[in-house]
Amino acid sequence: MTVIKRDELITALEILFKPSGMNEKEIEELADYVLSFFGYEDTLIDNVLSQQDRDVFYTLEETGILSTSSEDITLMKGKTWRIHYWHVNDEKIRNIVNSSKKEEENIYDKIFREGFK
Repeated sequence: MTVIKRDELITALEILFKPSGMNEKEIEELADYVLSFFGYEDTLIDNVLSQQDRDVFYTLEETGILSTSSEDITLMKGKTWRIHYWHVNDEKIRNIVNSSKKEEENIYDKIFREGFK
């Protein structure tokens, strides 16, 4: 389990949602909102979420920041119980942040090269 830092999540959310019009305050609130569910864990049981929370989580799932899984457990009476989980995709978050840093570095190289053509 790796813990995602607030700054990393904010940076990833900025990269994903700033182009669609979210401002910095909204992005910070979204990051805090998500982290308030996970804390120092990377997995969350779905039944603690309201429908509104799930809607937000489904949006983040579309970006790859969150993912879902489920498991079936057989109860003593023979009934099957399905448990759904949400997971923070720390690798995806770090990839988003790192690819942005590489793009920033490459922009200056590109400007330098194009300036001398």
